[in-house]
Amino acid sequence: MIPDDWLRSRAWRENPRPRYWWHHLPGVDFVPSVYSDLNQAEWVTLREWYEETDRDGPIGECVVPLISLLQGLVMGNRASRIVQLGTCAGYSALLLGWMLRRMNALHGLYGLDLDPAMCEISRRWVARGGLEAFVEIAQRNSLDPQSPIAASDYLEGAPELILLDSSHEYQATLDELDLWYAALAPGGLLALHDVSTFAADFDVTHQGGVKRAFAEWRKAHPDVETFCLNGDARTMDLPRPLYKDACGIGLVHKPL
Repeated sequence: MIPDDWLRSRAWRENPRPRYWWHHLPGVDFVPSVYSDLNQAEWVTLREWYEETDRDGPIGECVVPLISLLQGLVMGNRASRIVQLGTCAGYSALLLGWMLRRMNALHGLYGLDLDPAMCEISRRWVARGGLEAFVEIAQRNSLDPQSPIAASDYLEGAPELILLDSSHEYQATLDELDLWYAALAPGGLLALHDVSTFAADFDVTHQGGVKRAFAEWRKAHPDVETFCLNGDARTMDLPRPLYKDACGIGLVHKPL
């Protein structure tokens, strides 16, 4: 039998849990660069993170398509001031943190979440991943006007890249867009996860979720460059478009 350390994420093709959906797609019997780039200690930490969250939860990581897109933005452009709204259990904090460590970009990721349990889990894994000099996890409300100030203080400058992946509620997302777009550095990017029709059901207020908020914000800001991938996706079933995440991604570019 080939050792799991050599297979890395290829071993997850045999795991039936829904969270491993990307690894079940046709033709993906390879290790994506977000995992193949990890050194052995980093890979072991990530594998143990999956083992723990498989047992105890929570499950809600952004998975391969989005983290790969972020890898290109971060590593291809040395994005060294990143904000993440919503940490879940720390998957992207680990992977983004290791990217920042490879670039020697200290104080590069400021993640915030309102849930103390999510913050505790994320902080524990950030420490386990050796990333305390690169990543800060703050228990804060993303709608607090002081939060962008705290983020800029930690990053020592305005954020260049913001990942919005928090409550998924329509009104909260609309308010986050206004608050954090103002805080974004000129020339920076704001990425919204879960902009699709499929993901609109994640809104516990049943008001249209991120999809409705992004559509209304775009209409109110016609001078701002925006783009949406998979906004009309309604299902996780095959076939899928080029960008495989049925939850969709929205991009907002702030002009210089």
